[in-house]
Amino acid sequence: MLSTQDEFMDRGYVVLEQGLSSLEMMLLEKVSANLTEHAERLLQRMHSSEESATEFYRDHPEELIVVPEIDNALKVCRFEYIKGYNRSVREQIVPKLQQYIKQLTGDEFVLFKDKCNAKNPGGGAFKPHQDVIAYNHLKPNYHITVAIFLDESTVENGCLYFPKNYRDDLSDHHFPVQNTSGGALPILPSYEGGDRHGVIQQEVVNQIEWQAVLAQPGDVVIFDSYVPHYSEKNNSDHSRRAMFYTFNAQGYGDFYDEYYGMKHREFDHPSFHVATPTRHRKSKQ
Repeated sequence: MLSTQDEFMDRGYVVLEQGLSSLEMMLLEKVSANLTEHAERLLQRMHSSEESATEFYRDHPEELIVVPEIDNALKVCRFEYIKGYNRSVREQIVPKLQQYIKQLTGDEFVLFKDKCNAKNPGGGAFKPHQDVIAYNHLKPNYHITVAIFLDESTVENGCLYFPKNYRDDLSDHHFPVQNTSGGALPILPSYEGGDRHGVIQQEVVNQIEWQAVLAQPGDVVIFDSYVPHYSEKNNSDHSRRAMFYTFNAQGYGDFYDEYYGMKHREFDHPSFHVATPTRHRKSKQ
């Protein structure tokens, strides 16, 4: 049987059952409730003023970043900049996640970005993609994300799907590779511009053997920025909330403030909306 470290390096992801304690989950529930309420107020404010998100965030570079659902400008699809906006996450949760990553890789990692996906009923489908496509405008070329589930994640409500082993599935292909601290990892062909920007091309998706990754509240899924993944829409009557904390190796530097500085200034840039169910993507110029 593969060890946790070997499994992560081989497949690009690993599941840690009950990786966070009940006290830590209580903290994240409180953070989620407070930030969701604040996010809803921000959407209402933008809607009432008829100010676009792009205009709003250029004028408010320290605000929580909120993205609405594609079919409802007042409904939160996701919010970001959690560490920058919440001290408890910064001081209690992020260090715990850094410990997990160090145990897997042997390296020190720093937070690169963070978000919470609401995954509301009837919405929230994320097409097959590699996260690295969304991060290629900054120096680090290898990232590790820790997903924390606040609600049970099931097939019905839109759980994550990962390949059993995508490199084995695609071993007959010769895609471009990046030399990273996690090894030589492939960049899969994806669509550019429009509503499918960053989505892996369908002929590649069809060659991958996918599996659903189910999770309970408190479970942690750790995955690198090259492993393909996706989720279907939420067909249940309740939201499926999950927080995603993305890190880069400390040796590259700390890019959290730079990343969110860019995002506040260029909210509509396609790199910030790869394979997401939002209306904010635009074609590359």
